[in-house]
Amino acid sequence: MFNIFNSLKWLINGKTPDINTLTANDYYDRLRLIALSLFEWEGLPDSCNPRHLEQTLYMYGRVLFIEDSDLGFLNTKVTPSGSLNIYDEPISYTAYGVGYNKSYDKDDCVLIRNNYLDRPTDYSVMLFASRLTEAERTIDVNIKAQKTPILIRCDEKDRLTMKNLYSQFSGNEPFIMGSKSLNLEALKVLKTDAPYIADKVQVYKREVWNEALTFFGINNANSDKRERLITDEVNANNEVIDINAQAMLLTRLEACKAINKKYGLNVTVKMRSMQEDEEPTPEEKEVE
Repeated sequence: MFNIFNSLKWLINGKTPDINTLTANDYYDRLRLIALSLFEWEGLPDSCNPRHLEQTLYMYGRVLFIEDSDLGFLNTKVTPSGSLNIYDEPISYTAYGVGYNKSYDKDDCVLIRNNYLDRPTDYSVMLFASRLTEAERTIDVNIKAQKTPILIRCDEKDRLTMKNLYSQFSGNEPFIMGSKSLNLEALKVLKTDAPYIADKVQVYKREVWNEALTFFGINNANSDKRERLITDEVNANNEVIDINAQAMLLTRLEACKAINKKYGLNVTVKMRSMQEDEEPTPEEKEVE
């Protein structure tokens, strides 16, 4: 995992950190923060921790809600244990955390699922972050190719000298060189003529980002072509977004219902509003 202190040390010492790692971790953290901020829990007992609850659902796909005889109500990590019933569901669970490990019969606890597959959100976030990283680094390389659209051929004995000079050139530093030992006759400059494609890749990157937002159930269709959307496109996009949002909200609502029925609480969950209300377009008014 990326360590910010190591990167700062590299920068202080004049070294370049691994840009691939920096970029990948940046996109991964951006998407993870969105995923962890999607749902808002209310009415949880003070002994519960909604942040830990969402982090556990995100990373492991399920959480156990229990009432401990000493600690009160808790939301913990969980491992299914025991045999399965006729519906392929475990008849008992093991609740665990730092310094905590207890087994509970399924009737003495409530399982909170991230979705109907009990799958973590993290898998999808890693895929989206990987695609965004590839696109971003492709843009970086392509832009740099516009600045240094050449290859240098030289004698092997001059390779280190030319490498150092080229690094100054690519680092936006002017350089003046003078050396009697350098074989200028063997020095050749080859043009690469790399085409500029950063703008096209930027469009692809935006599409991947919007796909990630759709996966999270966040409206994004109006971000770059709002005025060109027709009614059917708006309807279709909204349906997809709503289905994705409901895929994770549904299991949380079912858990709230079970918790309230079993323990007499008033726990609720809802999706947070991720953007300010905007003035609807004529097409959207038509839909309404």
